[in-house]
Amino acid sequence: MQTLVDAELRDEYVILERTAVLSDVAKALLPVKNSAALIRGKKKEGIVGILKVQPLLEAMAESADPTTSKAIDVMETNLLRLKDSTPIQIAVTTIQDRNPDATIVLDDEGKFQGYLSASDYRDIKQRLATPTLETRQKPRTISDAVTLRDEFRIVKVSDKLQHVALQFRRPSVQYVLAQSTKGGIEGVFSVQHMLKLLRSGAKTQKDTVKKHMKTNLLRLRHDTPIEVAIETIRERRPDGVLVLNEDGVFEGFLSPDDFRELTKYIVPDIQHDGTFDSLMPFFIERISQGNGFPMVLTHTGSNIAIHDARANVEAQTHVLVLNLDVSTVETGKTSLQFKFDLGHASSMSHSAKALRDVEAPPILQHVWGDLLIHLSWLMITQWMDAGRNDSSSLLLYGMDENGKLIFEELKRDSGDDF
Repeated sequence: MQTLVDAELRDEYVILERTAVLSDVAKALLPVKNSAALIRGKKKEGIVGILKVQPLLEAMAESADPTTSKAIDVMETNLLRLKDSTPIQIAVTTIQDRNPDATIVLDDEGKFQGYLSASDYRDIKQRLATPTLETRQKPRTISDAVTLRDEFRIVKVSDKLQHVALQFRRPSVQYVLAQSTKGGIEGVFSVQHMLKLLRSGAKTQKDTVKKHMKTNLLRLRHDTPIEVAIETIRERRPDGVLVLNEDGVFEGFLSPDDFRELTKYIVPDIQHDGTFDSLMPFFIERISQGNGFPMVLTHTGSNIAIHDARANVEAQTHVLVLNLDVSTVETGKTSLQFKFDLGHASSMSHSAKALRDVEAPPILQHVWGDLLIHLSWLMITQWMDAGRNDSSSLLLYGMDENGKLIFEELKRDSGDDF
């Protein structure tokens, strides 16, 4: 990736007119994926400001009437505009120097192309980093796998609701925990829950924390095995997960990001027997994060649903064929076929060739084609790795004339480089 035009900007924003009031912004930011509202200016002015969740909560808590207070009066206006032809390295350096409230991406004609969110910025920075080969023991417990971040604040159950809203003014704060008079945690507020309360007209200066807090809390010790933690969380579906030490003392809050980090380490043991029988159950479990089909993906303002996935082998050409049943609003339900040339077993390699000739409507070709190919191949390589004996080895593979997948592991000796 060389320039911003190559960056896959997430659809994490909404655009509102300059007449929008705070309650309009709250409604627009209720979906978890929306992290910011971009405010449009007068004709030909383009985007003139941004309102993120934390400043919005602070403004709504202090506003006499969120249904009349204008977003344009409280929005942040330190915007950085970059052309999509800007080299990634220059973009990162400029953002670090300017520290803008928002980065807007424009084409060469000055037309709006997208909003570079915090997640997008982390991704492009990560792409600039030099990859390193690191071998470490697979984590077993919560404390092994995640470092609990300071993404929460604590208030008293007797505090007013306004105090909770003010805690969210810090971008790093995603949850507010409610503490009882005896010192224990009794409830939790998320950003989305707080937005709903403010939009529904909750009396922030009169209502107490205890009246509105969510109380379905799950408590887990930090030495809980990862598999047990994930299974328990999925079964209980709590409003919040508290992590305790061996003495039952509160140690931290397990955020949704922490939970997703835990799920990365759950890879079933697979004994590869040359067949592809275990591929599709693994593929469906991993790509849907355990929720099965149908599943919905969002990218550059478009949604696609994946309804089913099947695989077969063309042994003569050593090709793995993947068929996805998908649907979009624009195309309706259709099938996509991707082919991966795994090479012949007589000349095994650690890479494959994707045969990029998808027959599909333009939106599937240009918006979803490459993305689904990369995502599918990621799932396939994880399936291959699941049967590896040594995580530090280099895995070679190829297909024999009978369609069997043959593996070979090259051991990494001290000082070797791949």
